[in-house]
Amino acid sequence: MKGIDNFLAKIPVWLSSRVSVFIFIFIFVYVVVFVLLAYIFPSLGELTPSSDVQNVADNYIDILSALGASIAAGSGAAIHKKMIAHQKGHKELHEKIEKLHEKIDALVAGKHLPRPIE
Repeated sequence: MKGIDNFLAKIPVWLSSRVSVFIFIFIFVYVVVFVLLAYIFPSLGELTPSSDVQNVADNYIDILSALGASIAAGSGAAIHKKMIAHQKGHKELHEKIEKLHEKIDALVAGKHLPRPIE
């Protein structure tokens, strides 16, 4: 299971890499912007992607969107879990500080202060 966890942990890094972002931008330009330009300028019509290429690229974009959403949801769940652990640790620390203050107050009230170090 550790190998799978390591693999899944690397996916967000790969998807946010410069190469990956460049590929996403290229696909967007090729599938969306270039097709719109071809409708405006009919001379570009021969260079537009075929409907099969557009369908494949659209499916690719849809899959990547779903993958991005699942990564975001997983990241949110992981952050929430860590935040709960952090709050629990903070609460325990606060309780220990309160106990320490109580002990200090008891020492001061009873005048059982330790001798100064010489």
